[in-house]
Amino acid sequence: MKKYLPLAIILLLAAVLRVVALDKYPAGLNADEAAIGYNAWSLVQTGKDEHGVSWPVVFRSFDDYKLPVYFYLVLPFVKLFGLNIWSVRLPSAILGLGSVLLVFLLVRKLFTNNKYLPYLSALILSASPWHLQFSRGGWEVNVATFFILLGIWGFFKGLEKPKYYFLFVISLALSLYTYHSARIVSPLLALYLVVFYRRPLFSGFTGKKRVTILLALLVGIIITTPIAIQLLSKEGQARFSGVSLLSDTGPYWRALELRRGHPQESGMYVRVIHNQYLSYSLRFVKNYLSHFSPRFLFVAGDEIARSKVPEMGQSFLFLAPLFFLGIFWFLKMDSPEKRFVLFWFLVAPLAASMTFQSPHALRAQNMVIPLSIITAAGLSLALDFLGKLRPKLIKPIFVVLISIFGLCSLGRYLHMYYVHYPKELPFAWQYGFDQIAAYTKAHYDEYDHIVISDRYDQPYILMAFFLQYSPETLQKEMVMTPRDNFGFSTVRNMGKYEFHKINYDNVDKKMPNTLIIAADEPVNDKAVIFTIYDPVGKPMYKFLSTK
Repeated sequence: MKKYLPLAIILLLAAVLRVVALDKYPAGLNADEAAIGYNAWSLVQTGKDEHGVSWPVVFRSFDDYKLPVYFYLVLPFVKLFGLNIWSVRLPSAILGLGSVLLVFLLVRKLFTNNKYLPYLSALILSASPWHLQFSRGGWEVNVATFFILLGIWGFFKGLEKPKYYFLFVISLALSLYTYHSARIVSPLLALYLVVFYRRPLFSGFTGKKRVTILLALLVGIIITTPIAIQLLSKEGQARFSGVSLLSDTGPYWRALELRRGHPQESGMYVRVIHNQYLSYSLRFVKNYLSHFSPRFLFVAGDEIARSKVPEMGQSFLFLAPLFFLGIFWFLKMDSPEKRFVLFWFLVAPLAASMTFQSPHALRAQNMVIPLSIITAAGLSLALDFLGKLRPKLIKPIFVVLISIFGLCSLGRYLHMYYVHYPKELPFAWQYGFDQIAAYTKAHYDEYDHIVISDRYDQPYILMAFFLQYSPETLQKEMVMTPRDNFGFSTVRNMGKYEFHKINYDNVDKKMPNTLIIAADEPVNDKAVIFTIYDPVGKPMYKFLSTK
Protein backbone atom coordinates (compact mmCIF):
# COMPACT_ATOMS: atom_id res chain seq x y z
CA MET A 1 0.00 0.00 0.00
CA LYS A 2 2.84 2.36 0.85
CA LYS A 3 4.29 2.20 -2.66
CA TYR A 4 1.04 3.57 -4.12
CA LEU A 5 0.97 6.59 -1.78
CA PRO A 6 2.79 8.99 -4.18
CA LEU A 7 0.38 8.09 -6.99
CA ALA A 8 -2.60 8.50 -4.64
CA ILE A 9 -1.39 11.98 -3.66
CA ILE A 10 -0.94 12.95 -7.34
CA LEU A 11 -4.44 11.71 -8.19
CA LEU A 12 -5.90 13.54 -5.21
CA LEU A 13 -4.23 16.75 -6.39
CA ALA A 14 -5.53 16.18 -9.90
CA ALA A 15 -9.06 15.56 -8.62
CA VAL A 16 -9.11 18.69 -6.44
CA LEU A 17 -7.80 20.88 -9.28
CA ARG A 18 -10.42 19.52 -11.69
CA VAL A 19 -13.56 19.22 -9.57
CA VAL A 20 -13.66 21.95 -6.91
CA ALA A 21 -16.23 24.66 -7.78
CA LEU A 22 -16.68 23.12 -11.22
CA ASP A 23 -20.14 24.66 -11.62
CA LYS A 24 -18.84 28.16 -10.88
CA TYR A 25 -15.45 28.20 -12.67
CA PRO A 26 -15.18 28.80 -15.55
CA ALA A 27 -17.73 31.51 -14.75
CA GLY A 28 -20.59 31.00 -17.16
CA LEU A 29 -21.43 28.33 -19.69
CA ASN A 30 -20.40 28.38 -23.34
CA ALA A 31 -22.79 27.56 -26.16
CA ASP A 32 -21.15 24.23 -27.03
CA GLU A 33 -21.51 23.04 -23.43
CA ALA A 34 -25.14 24.15 -23.43
CA ALA A 35 -25.75 22.29 -26.70
CA ILE A 36 -24.28 19.08 -25.29
CA GLY A 37 -26.27 19.31 -22.06
CA TYR A 38 -29.56 20.32 -23.67
CA ASN A 39 -29.38 17.65 -26.37
CA ALA A 40 -28.57 14.99 -23.76
CA TRP A 41 -31.57 16.20 -21.74
CA SER A 42 -33.73 16.18 -24.88
CA LEU A 43 -32.74 12.56 -25.48
CA VAL A 44 -33.67 11.69 -21.89
CA GLN A 45 -37.03 13.43 -22.24
CA THR A 46 -38.02 12.49 -25.80
CA GLY A 47 -35.49 10.07 -27.31
CA LYS A 48 -34.67 12.77 -29.88
CA ASP A 49 -32.17 15.62 -30.15
CA GLU A 50 -33.18 19.29 -30.51
CA HIS A 51 -33.71 18.77 -34.26
CA GLY A 52 -36.06 15.82 -33.69
CA VAL A 53 -33.57 13.11 -34.75
CA SER A 54 -33.78 9.87 -32.77
CA TRP A 55 -30.54 8.83 -31.09
CA PRO A 56 -28.23 10.41 -33.70
CA VAL A 57 -24.72 9.21 -34.52
CA VAL A 58 -23.81 12.83 -35.33
CA PHE A 59 -25.54 15.83 -33.74
CA ARG A 60 -26.48 18.58 -36.16
CA SER A 61 -26.47 21.26 -33.40
CA PHE A 62 -25.47 24.59 -35.03
CA ASP A 63 -24.86 22.87 -38.40
CA ASP A 64 -21.36 22.10 -37.15
CA TYR A 65 -22.27 18.39 -36.79
CA LYS A 66 -20.80 17.55 -33.40
CA LEU A 67 -19.53 14.04 -32.76
CA PRO A 68 -21.64 11.95 -30.38
CA VAL A 69 -19.53 10.34 -27.64
CA TYR A 70 -19.53 13.23 -25.17
CA PHE A 71 -23.28 13.74 -25.61
CA TYR A 72 -23.92 10.14 -24.58
CA LEU A 73 -21.42 10.38 -21.72
CA VAL A 74 -23.28 13.39 -20.36
CA LEU A 75 -26.69 11.73 -20.76
CA PRO A 76 -26.59 9.54 -17.59
CA PHE A 77 -25.33 12.49 -15.54
CA VAL A 78 -28.25 14.60 -16.77
CA LYS A 79 -30.59 11.71 -16.03
CA LEU A 80 -29.27 11.40 -12.46
CA PHE A 81 -28.55 15.02 -11.52
CA GLY A 82 -30.75 17.03 -13.87
CA LEU A 83 -29.88 19.60 -16.52
CA ASN A 84 -27.21 21.77 -14.89
CA ILE A 85 -23.58 22.82 -15.28
CA TRP A 86 -22.29 20.03 -13.05
CA SER A 87 -23.85 17.38 -15.29
CA VAL A 88 -22.19 18.80 -18.39
CA ARG A 89 -18.70 19.30 -16.99
CA LEU A 90 -18.26 16.42 -14.56
CA PRO A 91 -17.64 13.67 -17.21
CA SER A 92 -14.76 15.71 -18.66
CA ALA A 93 -13.28 16.30 -15.21
CA ILE A 94 -13.49 12.59 -14.36
CA LEU A 95 -11.84 11.51 -17.61
CA GLY A 96 -9.26 14.26 -17.17
CA LEU A 97 -8.39 12.59 -13.88
CA GLY A 98 -8.38 9.26 -15.74
CA SER A 99 -5.83 10.67 -18.18
CA VAL A 100 -3.46 11.43 -15.29
CA LEU A 101 -3.70 7.80 -14.17
CA LEU A 102 -3.25 6.55 -17.74
CA VAL A 103 -0.13 8.65 -18.25
CA PHE A 104 1.36 7.01 -15.18
CA LEU A 105 0.46 3.53 -16.46
CA LEU A 106 1.66 4.22 -20.01
CA VAL A 107 5.01 5.72 -19.00
CA ARG A 108 5.59 2.89 -16.54
CA LYS A 109 4.98 0.45 -19.38
CA LEU A 110 7.20 2.30 -21.85
CA PHE A 111 10.16 3.13 -19.61
CA THR A 112 10.50 0.24 -17.19
CA ASN A 113 14.02 1.22 -16.10
CA ASN A 114 13.08 4.69 -14.88
CA LYS A 115 11.05 4.38 -11.69
CA TYR A 116 10.56 8.15 -11.22
CA LEU A 117 9.45 9.05 -14.74
CA PRO A 118 5.86 7.68 -14.43
CA TYR A 119 5.25 9.68 -11.24
CA LEU A 120 6.81 12.85 -12.64
CA SER A 121 4.79 12.59 -15.87
CA ALA A 122 1.55 12.15 -13.93
CA LEU A 123 2.43 15.01 -11.56
CA ILE A 124 3.19 17.44 -14.39
CA LEU A 125 -0.01 16.52 -16.23
CA SER A 126 -2.08 16.77 -13.05
CA ALA A 127 -1.21 20.46 -12.69
CA SER A 128 -0.78 21.33 -16.38
CA PRO A 129 -2.60 24.59 -17.29
CA TRP A 130 -3.29 23.13 -20.74
CA HIS A 131 -4.91 19.98 -19.37
CA LEU A 132 -6.73 21.75 -16.53
CA GLN A 133 -8.28 24.26 -18.90
CA PHE A 134 -10.01 21.56 -20.91
CA SER A 135 -10.72 19.21 -18.01
CA ARG A 136 -12.81 21.86 -16.25
CA GLY A 137 -15.21 22.46 -19.13
CA GLY A 138 -17.53 20.25 -21.13
CA TRP A 139 -14.92 19.75 -23.84
CA GLU A 140 -15.13 16.80 -26.24
CA VAL A 141 -11.42 17.16 -27.02
CA ASN A 142 -10.47 16.26 -23.45
CA VAL A 143 -12.42 13.01 -23.74
CA ALA A 144 -10.82 12.27 -27.11
CA THR A 145 -7.38 12.66 -25.50
CA PHE A 146 -8.44 10.18 -22.79
CA PHE A 147 -9.46 7.61 -25.40
CA ILE A 148 -6.24 8.11 -27.36
CA LEU A 149 -4.26 7.50 -24.18
CA LEU A 150 -6.36 4.47 -23.25
CA GLY A 151 -5.93 2.99 -26.72
CA ILE A 152 -2.15 3.45 -26.75
CA TRP A 153 -1.83 1.90 -23.28
CA GLY A 154 -3.99 -0.97 -24.54
CA PHE A 155 -1.62 -1.54 -27.45
CA PHE A 156 1.45 -1.86 -25.25
CA LYS A 157 -0.44 -4.08 -22.82
CA GLY A 158 -1.48 -6.15 -25.82
CA LEU A 159 2.14 -6.92 -26.65
CA GLU A 160 2.08 -9.03 -23.46
CA LYS A 161 -1.59 -10.03 -23.36
CA PRO A 162 -3.23 -9.95 -26.82
CA LYS A 163 -6.75 -9.49 -25.41
CA TYR A 164 -5.82 -5.84 -24.77
CA TYR A 165 -5.74 -5.25 -28.54
CA PHE A 166 -9.52 -4.94 -28.30
CA LEU A 167 -9.00 -2.02 -25.92
CA PHE A 168 -6.50 -0.51 -28.38
CA VAL A 169 -8.89 -0.73 -31.32
CA ILE A 170 -12.10 0.23 -29.53
CA SER A 171 -10.60 3.20 -27.68
CA LEU A 172 -8.96 4.75 -30.73
CA ALA A 173 -12.17 4.16 -32.68
CA LEU A 174 -14.16 5.94 -29.96
CA SER A 175 -11.78 8.90 -30.20
CA LEU A 176 -12.87 9.26 -33.84
CA TYR A 177 -16.45 9.65 -32.61
CA THR A 178 -15.47 12.17 -29.95
CA TYR A 179 -13.57 15.06 -31.54
CA HIS A 180 -12.68 16.03 -35.10
CA SER A 181 -8.89 16.40 -34.70
CA ALA A 182 -8.65 12.79 -33.47
CA ARG A 183 -9.67 11.70 -36.98
CA ILE A 184 -6.17 12.68 -38.10
CA VAL A 185 -4.07 12.03 -34.99
CA SER A 186 -5.49 8.65 -33.93
CA PRO A 187 -5.02 6.86 -37.29
CA LEU A 188 -1.45 8.19 -37.56
CA LEU A 189 -0.58 6.96 -34.07
CA ALA A 190 -2.21 3.59 -34.75
CA LEU A 191 -0.36 3.23 -38.05
CA TYR A 192 2.95 4.07 -36.39
CA LEU A 193 2.43 1.50 -33.65
CA VAL A 194 1.46 -1.26 -36.07
CA VAL A 195 4.35 -0.55 -38.45
CA PHE A 196 7.16 0.02 -35.97
CA TYR A 197 6.09 -2.65 -33.51
CA ARG A 198 5.17 -5.18 -36.17
CA ARG A 199 7.72 -7.75 -34.98
CA PRO A 200 6.42 -8.15 -31.42
CA LEU A 201 2.87 -7.58 -32.68
CA PHE A 202 2.95 -10.44 -35.19
CA SER A 203 5.48 -12.64 -33.42
CA GLY A 204 3.91 -16.07 -32.93
CA PHE A 205 1.02 -15.10 -35.18
CA THR A 206 -0.75 -18.42 -34.80
CA GLY A 207 -3.57 -19.96 -32.87
CA LYS A 208 -5.32 -17.85 -30.24
CA LYS A 209 -3.16 -14.75 -30.83
CA ARG A 210 -4.00 -14.67 -34.55
CA VAL A 211 -7.71 -15.09 -33.84
CA THR A 212 -7.59 -12.30 -31.24
CA ILE A 213 -5.78 -9.85 -33.56
CA LEU A 214 -8.08 -10.59 -36.50
CA LEU A 215 -11.18 -10.25 -34.34
CA ALA A 216 -9.89 -6.95 -32.93
CA LEU A 217 -9.27 -5.75 -36.50
CA LEU A 218 -12.80 -6.77 -37.50
CA VAL A 219 -14.28 -4.94 -34.51
CA GLY A 220 -12.31 -1.85 -35.49
CA ILE A 221 -13.59 -1.99 -39.07
CA ILE A 222 -17.19 -2.40 -37.91
CA ILE A 223 -16.97 0.50 -35.45
CA THR A 224 -15.20 2.93 -37.80
CA THR A 225 -17.22 2.22 -40.98
CA PRO A 226 -20.12 4.56 -40.05
CA ILE A 227 -17.76 7.43 -39.27
CA ALA A 228 -15.84 6.81 -42.51
CA ILE A 229 -19.09 7.01 -44.48
CA GLN A 230 -20.13 10.12 -42.58
CA LEU A 231 -16.77 11.77 -43.33
CA LEU A 232 -17.47 11.48 -47.06
CA SER A 233 -20.89 13.09 -46.73
CA LYS A 234 -21.69 16.79 -47.03
CA GLU A 235 -22.55 16.92 -43.33
CA GLY A 236 -19.29 15.24 -42.37
CA GLN A 237 -17.26 17.83 -44.25
CA ALA A 238 -19.31 20.82 -43.07
CA ARG A 239 -17.31 21.53 -39.93
CA PHE A 240 -13.91 21.23 -41.62
CA SER A 241 -14.96 23.36 -44.58
CA GLY A 242 -15.90 26.17 -42.19
CA VAL A 243 -12.63 26.25 -40.24
CA SER A 244 -10.13 24.80 -42.70
CA LEU A 245 -7.10 26.68 -43.90
CA LEU A 246 -8.66 26.82 -47.36
CA SER A 247 -11.59 28.85 -46.03
CA ASP A 248 -9.16 31.70 -45.39
CA THR A 249 -8.69 33.56 -48.67
CA GLY A 250 -5.67 35.47 -47.36
CA PRO A 251 -2.97 33.19 -48.87
CA TYR A 252 -4.78 33.24 -52.23
CA TRP A 253 -4.92 37.04 -52.38
CA ARG A 254 -1.33 37.27 -51.17
CA ALA A 255 -0.20 35.15 -54.14
CA LEU A 256 -2.10 37.44 -56.52
CA GLU A 257 -0.61 40.52 -54.88
CA LEU A 258 2.92 39.16 -55.31
CA ARG A 259 2.24 38.37 -58.98
CA ARG A 260 1.17 41.94 -59.62
CA GLY A 261 4.61 43.06 -58.48
CA HIS A 262 6.08 41.59 -61.71
CA PRO A 263 5.87 43.17 -65.19
CA GLN A 264 4.55 39.92 -66.63
CA GLU A 265 2.27 38.69 -63.86
CA SER A 266 0.90 35.78 -65.89
CA GLY A 267 4.31 34.44 -66.97
CA MET A 268 5.25 30.84 -66.20
CA TYR A 269 8.12 31.80 -63.87
CA VAL A 270 5.88 34.17 -61.88
CA ARG A 271 3.11 31.58 -61.58
CA VAL A 272 5.59 28.97 -60.36
CA ILE A 273 7.00 31.09 -57.53
CA HIS A 274 3.74 32.90 -56.65
CA ASN A 275 0.74 30.58 -56.59
CA GLN A 276 -2.00 29.67 -54.15
CA TYR A 277 -0.68 26.12 -53.64
CA LEU A 278 2.66 27.42 -52.39
CA SER A 279 0.97 30.15 -50.34
CA TYR A 280 -1.32 27.68 -48.56
CA SER A 281 1.57 25.25 -48.04
CA LEU A 282 3.66 27.98 -46.42
CA ARG A 283 0.71 28.96 -44.22
CA PHE A 284 0.33 25.32 -43.13
CA VAL A 285 4.03 25.12 -42.22
CA LYS A 286 3.77 28.39 -40.31
CA ASN A 287 0.69 27.11 -38.46
CA TYR A 288 2.39 23.82 -37.65
CA LEU A 289 5.59 25.38 -36.31
CA SER A 290 3.65 27.90 -34.23
CA HIS A 291 2.56 25.07 -31.92
CA PHE A 292 6.21 24.45 -30.96
CA SER A 293 6.91 28.11 -30.24
CA PRO A 294 8.20 28.73 -26.68
CA ARG A 295 5.93 31.76 -26.60
CA PHE A 296 2.88 29.54 -27.14
CA LEU A 297 4.04 26.73 -24.87
CA PHE A 298 5.46 28.69 -21.94
CA VAL A 299 4.69 32.41 -22.14
CA ALA A 300 1.43 33.61 -23.71
CA GLY A 301 -0.52 30.50 -24.70
CA ASP A 302 -3.47 30.51 -27.08
CA GLU A 303 -4.96 33.79 -28.32
CA ILE A 304 -8.52 32.46 -28.02
CA ALA A 305 -10.02 33.74 -24.76
CA ARG A 306 -11.90 30.53 -23.99
CA SER A 307 -8.73 28.44 -24.26
CA LYS A 308 -6.36 30.40 -22.05
CA VAL A 309 -5.83 32.01 -18.68
CA PRO A 310 -4.45 35.58 -18.75
CA GLU A 311 -0.66 35.84 -18.71
CA MET A 312 -0.12 32.07 -18.80
CA GLY A 313 1.39 29.75 -21.36
CA GLN A 314 0.13 26.25 -22.07
CA SER A 315 2.74 25.02 -19.58
CA PHE A 316 4.54 26.68 -16.68
CA LEU A 317 7.47 28.86 -17.65
CA PHE A 318 9.82 27.33 -15.06
CA LEU A 319 9.43 23.97 -16.84
CA ALA A 320 10.86 25.30 -20.13
CA PRO A 321 14.53 24.37 -19.39
CA LEU A 322 13.42 20.89 -18.29
CA PHE A 323 11.41 20.50 -21.50
CA PHE A 324 14.45 21.31 -23.66
CA LEU A 325 16.56 18.95 -21.56
CA GLY A 326 13.92 16.28 -22.14
CA ILE A 327 13.99 16.93 -25.89
CA PHE A 328 17.75 16.34 -25.78
CA TRP A 329 17.17 13.01 -24.02
CA PHE A 330 14.51 11.91 -26.51
CA LEU A 331 16.61 12.92 -29.52
CA LYS A 332 19.20 10.33 -28.49
CA MET A 333 16.77 7.85 -30.07
CA ASP A 334 18.19 4.81 -28.31
CA SER A 335 14.81 3.12 -27.84
CA PRO A 336 11.61 2.66 -29.88
CA GLU A 337 9.62 4.06 -26.93
CA LYS A 338 11.44 7.37 -27.18
CA ARG A 339 10.82 7.48 -30.90
CA PHE A 340 7.11 6.90 -30.36
CA VAL A 341 6.69 9.70 -27.79
CA LEU A 342 8.61 12.09 -30.05
CA PHE A 343 6.48 11.03 -33.03
CA TRP A 344 3.33 11.72 -31.02
CA PHE A 345 4.66 15.16 -30.08
CA LEU A 346 5.29 15.94 -33.75
CA VAL A 347 1.93 14.73 -35.14
CA ALA A 348 -0.25 16.10 -32.31
CA PRO A 349 -0.76 19.59 -33.87
CA LEU A 350 -1.29 18.40 -37.46
CA ALA A 351 -5.07 18.70 -37.39
CA ALA A 352 -4.92 22.14 -35.76
CA SER A 353 -2.43 23.29 -38.41
CA MET A 354 -4.97 22.59 -41.16
CA THR A 355 -7.27 25.30 -39.81
CA PHE A 356 -6.97 29.06 -40.19
CA GLN A 357 -6.50 29.69 -36.44
CA SER A 358 -3.04 28.73 -35.18
CA PRO A 359 -1.62 27.93 -32.77
CA HIS A 360 -4.82 26.36 -31.46
CA ALA A 361 -4.72 24.88 -27.96
CA LEU A 362 -8.11 23.20 -28.28
CA ARG A 363 -7.55 21.31 -31.52
CA ALA A 364 -3.99 20.36 -30.50
CA GLN A 365 -4.86 19.42 -26.92
CA ASN A 366 -3.55 15.84 -27.19
CA MET A 367 -0.11 17.45 -27.52
CA VAL A 368 -0.15 17.99 -23.74
CA ILE A 369 0.52 14.27 -23.18
CA PRO A 370 3.91 13.97 -24.94
CA LEU A 371 4.74 17.49 -23.72
CA SER A 372 4.27 16.33 -20.11
CA ILE A 373 6.26 13.14 -20.66
CA ILE A 374 9.15 14.98 -22.32
CA THR A 375 9.25 17.60 -19.56
CA ALA A 376 9.16 14.89 -16.91
CA ALA A 377 12.06 13.15 -18.68
CA GLY A 378 14.07 16.37 -18.47
CA LEU A 379 13.37 16.61 -14.75
CA SER A 380 14.30 12.94 -14.25
CA LEU A 381 17.53 13.44 -16.20
CA ALA A 382 18.42 16.48 -14.07
CA LEU A 383 17.76 14.55 -10.87
CA ASP A 384 19.91 11.62 -12.03
CA PHE A 385 22.75 13.93 -13.01
CA LEU A 386 22.67 15.97 -9.79
CA GLY A 387 22.50 12.81 -7.72
CA LYS A 388 25.98 11.86 -8.97
CA LEU A 389 27.55 15.18 -8.01
CA ARG A 390 29.25 16.06 -4.79
CA PRO A 391 28.46 17.39 -2.31
CA LYS A 392 25.34 15.27 -1.93
CA LEU A 393 23.34 18.33 -0.87
CA ILE A 394 23.14 19.57 -4.47
CA LYS A 395 20.29 17.24 -5.40
CA PRO A 396 18.14 17.99 -2.29
CA ILE A 397 18.66 21.72 -2.81
CA PHE A 398 17.53 21.36 -6.44
CA VAL A 399 14.45 19.39 -5.34
CA VAL A 400 13.55 22.10 -2.83
CA LEU A 401 14.02 24.87 -5.41
CA ILE A 402 12.03 23.10 -8.12
CA SER A 403 9.27 22.40 -5.60
CA ILE A 404 9.13 26.08 -4.62
CA PHE A 405 8.99 27.14 -8.28
CA GLY A 406 6.27 24.57 -8.89
CA LEU A 407 4.12 25.64 -5.95
CA CYS A 408 4.53 29.33 -6.78
CA SER A 409 3.66 28.71 -10.45
CA LEU A 410 0.62 26.64 -9.55
CA GLY A 411 -0.45 29.23 -7.00
CA ARG A 412 -0.18 32.03 -9.54
CA TYR A 413 -2.11 29.97 -12.09
CA LEU A 414 -4.94 29.32 -9.62
CA HIS A 415 -5.02 33.01 -8.69
CA MET A 416 -5.27 34.03 -12.35
CA TYR A 417 -7.87 31.32 -13.04
CA TYR A 418 -10.22 31.96 -10.12
CA VAL A 419 -9.74 35.70 -9.61
CA HIS A 420 -8.72 37.41 -12.86
CA TYR A 421 -10.00 35.07 -15.59
CA PRO A 422 -13.72 35.64 -14.79
CA LYS A 423 -13.15 39.40 -14.52
CA GLU A 424 -11.07 39.90 -17.66
CA LEU A 425 -12.79 37.47 -20.03
CA PRO A 426 -16.43 36.99 -18.90
CA PHE A 427 -17.66 37.03 -22.49
CA ALA A 428 -15.53 33.98 -23.31
CA TRP A 429 -17.88 31.78 -21.28
CA GLN A 430 -21.03 33.79 -22.07
CA TYR A 431 -21.42 34.90 -18.51
CA GLY A 432 -24.87 36.02 -17.37
CA PHE A 433 -27.29 33.82 -19.31
CA ASP A 434 -28.41 32.04 -16.16
CA GLN A 435 -29.46 35.45 -14.81
CA ILE A 436 -31.16 36.38 -18.08
CA ALA A 437 -33.12 33.12 -17.94
CA ALA A 438 -34.12 33.69 -14.31
CA TYR A 439 -35.34 37.24 -14.97
CA THR A 440 -37.25 36.46 -18.16
CA LYS A 441 -38.86 33.40 -16.57
CA ALA A 442 -40.13 35.52 -13.69
CA HIS A 443 -41.52 38.18 -16.07
CA TYR A 444 -42.48 35.94 -18.99
CA ASP A 445 -46.24 36.55 -18.84
CA GLU A 446 -45.81 40.34 -18.80
CA TYR A 447 -44.56 40.61 -22.40
CA ASP A 448 -45.58 39.57 -25.89
CA HIS A 449 -41.97 39.49 -27.12
CA ILE A 450 -38.60 39.03 -25.43
CA VAL A 451 -35.71 40.15 -27.66
CA ILE A 452 -32.20 39.06 -26.69
CA SER A 453 -28.98 40.30 -28.29
CA ASP A 454 -27.07 37.76 -30.37
CA ARG A 455 -23.82 39.58 -29.60
CA TYR A 456 -22.51 36.39 -28.04
CA ASP A 457 -22.55 32.94 -29.59
CA GLN A 458 -25.82 30.98 -30.03
CA PRO A 459 -28.00 32.61 -27.34
CA TYR A 460 -30.99 30.36 -28.13
CA ILE A 461 -29.32 27.20 -26.82
CA LEU A 462 -28.16 28.93 -23.64
CA MET A 463 -31.70 30.10 -22.96
CA ALA A 464 -33.06 26.64 -23.74
CA PHE A 465 -30.54 25.17 -21.29
CA PHE A 466 -31.16 27.52 -18.36
CA LEU A 467 -34.94 27.70 -18.90
CA GLN A 468 -35.09 23.92 -19.36
CA TYR A 469 -37.22 24.77 -22.36
CA SER A 470 -39.53 21.94 -23.45
CA PRO A 471 -37.65 19.75 -25.98
CA GLU A 472 -40.94 18.75 -27.64
CA THR A 473 -41.77 22.41 -28.18
CA LEU A 474 -38.31 23.35 -29.47
CA GLN A 475 -38.31 20.42 -31.90
CA LYS A 476 -41.53 21.81 -33.44
CA GLU A 477 -40.29 25.42 -33.50
CA MET A 478 -36.79 24.70 -34.76
CA VAL A 479 -35.96 26.78 -37.85
CA MET A 480 -32.27 27.21 -38.64
CA THR A 481 -30.84 30.23 -40.42
CA PRO A 482 -28.63 29.81 -43.52
CA ARG A 483 -25.01 29.06 -42.66
CA ASP A 484 -22.66 31.96 -42.09
CA ASN A 485 -19.13 32.29 -43.47
CA PHE A 486 -17.83 29.83 -40.87
CA GLY A 487 -20.47 27.19 -41.57
CA PHE A 488 -22.67 27.87 -38.51
CA SER A 489 -26.42 28.30 -38.30
CA THR A 490 -28.58 29.49 -35.43
CA VAL A 491 -32.19 29.87 -34.27
CA ARG A 492 -33.85 33.31 -34.33
CA ASN A 493 -37.17 32.48 -32.67
CA MET A 494 -38.11 30.27 -29.71
CA GLY A 495 -41.63 30.90 -28.40
CA LYS A 496 -41.74 34.53 -27.27
CA TYR A 497 -37.96 34.73 -27.46
CA GLU A 498 -36.26 36.42 -30.42
CA PHE A 499 -32.50 36.60 -30.98
CA HIS A 500 -30.88 39.30 -33.12
CA LYS A 501 -28.58 42.30 -33.00
CA ILE A 502 -30.25 45.07 -31.04
CA ASN A 503 -31.11 48.16 -33.09
CA TYR A 504 -32.84 50.02 -30.31
CA ASP A 505 -33.65 53.41 -31.84
CA ASN A 506 -34.73 52.29 -35.30
CA VAL A 507 -36.37 48.92 -34.70
CA ASP A 508 -36.63 47.38 -31.25
CA LYS A 509 -38.09 50.21 -29.19
CA LYS A 510 -40.96 50.42 -31.72
CA MET A 511 -42.06 46.86 -30.92
CA PRO A 512 -45.05 46.99 -28.54
CA ASN A 513 -45.01 45.24 -25.15
CA THR A 514 -41.48 43.94 -25.62
CA LEU A 515 -38.63 43.20 -23.22
CA ILE A 516 -35.31 44.08 -24.84
CA ILE A 517 -32.02 42.66 -23.54
CA ALA A 518 -29.00 44.41 -25.06
CA ALA A 519 -25.32 43.55 -24.73
CA ASP A 520 -22.91 46.28 -25.83
CA GLU A 521 -25.32 47.78 -28.39
CA PRO A 522 -26.23 51.46 -27.88
CA VAL A 523 -29.52 51.98 -26.00
CA ASN A 524 -31.25 54.71 -24.00
CA ASP A 525 -29.66 54.25 -20.58
CA LYS A 526 -32.46 56.22 -18.93
CA ALA A 527 -34.92 53.55 -20.03
CA VAL A 528 -32.96 50.64 -18.50
CA ILE A 529 -35.05 48.74 -15.94
CA PHE A 530 -32.56 46.06 -14.94
CA THR A 531 -28.85 45.39 -15.44
CA ILE A 532 -26.67 42.29 -15.25
CA TYR A 533 -23.09 43.10 -14.27
CA ASP A 534 -20.00 41.09 -15.10
CA PRO A 535 -17.70 39.87 -12.26
CA VAL A 536 -15.74 43.12 -12.28
CA GLY A 537 -18.89 45.22 -11.93
CA LYS A 538 -19.30 46.50 -15.48
CA PRO A 539 -22.73 46.35 -17.18
CA MET A 540 -22.92 43.28 -19.41
CA TYR A 541 -26.64 43.17 -20.26
CA LYS A 542 -29.18 45.98 -20.08
CA PHE A 543 -32.93 45.29 -19.92
CA LEU A 544 -35.44 47.73 -21.43
CA SER A 545 -39.23 47.59 -21.70
CA THR A 546 -41.58 49.05 -24.32
CA LYS A 547 -44.82 48.41 -22.45
